[in-house]
Amino acid sequence: MPTLTIPLGKSEWYSSNDRIHHMKRYCISNAVRTKAKLLAKQHLEPVTGPVHVTAFIGYPKGVGRADPSNASVVKHILDGLTDAGIWGDDDSEHIPAVAYRRDASTGRAGLWTVRLEITRQNHEF
Repeated sequence: MPTLTIPLGKSEWYSSNDRIHHMKRYCISNAVRTKAKLLAKQHLEPVTGPVHVTAFIGYPKGVGRADPSNASVVKHILDGLTDAGIWGDDDSEHIPAVAYRRDASTGRAGLWTVRLEITRQNHEF
């Protein structure tokens, strides 16, 4: 099962609960998308057919409760993998489902990780 881990600093992170200016969100999305594209080209081979993606979110040291499904940056990461040619598109035909899980703490203040597990689907949705 292909996996890719993307480390994200404080300047590259936001969640759907954050109220940030649209230009800041745009800058973050471009930076994260580009980082994901470059890492994917180095570490992943293209996949065919529909895949299921599980995003494991690793939170910084000291974070107690968290809601992994609020990790808005995952969308930008998926876009980066599309840009890298890992799959044809990130639409529901190519990626019928994205699941969110909490991963182990990164152990460092101000550092998040998004670890993607990509699983080939054996049937159509």
